[in-house]
Order: sequence, then C-alpha cells, then structure tokens
Amino acid sequence: MRLFDLSHNQLPALLTLADAADKVLLRQEAVYLMQSPLLNNLPCAMYCLATDAAARGVMISEPFTALNDSQWFALVLQAKQQL
Repeated sequence: MRLFDLSHNQLPALLTLADAADKVLLRQEAVYLMQSPLLNNLPCAMYCLATDAAARGVMISEPFTALNDSQWFALVLQAKQQL
C-alpha cells in the first residue's frame, strides 16, 4: 500500500498512479480538496486528519474518513511507500 500524503491544496500529477490498494491522506491545507470534486473518481480509500479539518472549518464527509493523530501514525506505519 502506498500512502499519498497531501498537505497542499493542489493535486499532484503523481496521484494518477493511485490504485485500489493505495490510500490518500489530506492534511494541512489539503483538507480544502474535500470541497472539490477532483478526488471523487479515485479508486482508493481517502482519509483526512480531523484536527486539520476542524482548524479550517471544513466538514469531513463521505468518501473521506476522519483520523485522529494516533490513527494517522498507524496509517503511516502500514504504508510501504509514502508519497
């Protein structure tokens, strides 16, 4: 599993490589991407760091799953590659 760790509100071209086994994590400014349809067609699970979304007043809804800090750490440890 590759973890695509996004911290900016722009999608990297690298994200086109994501497949069903991968995961996308939005944190920092990238939480604003939840308000855009740009991520709707990705074939993988998508997560958001809850504290970053709350700090920016962004609601977390499907298809995103909210993560606390310890869940974020566990996700990073599971990844074979972090991009």
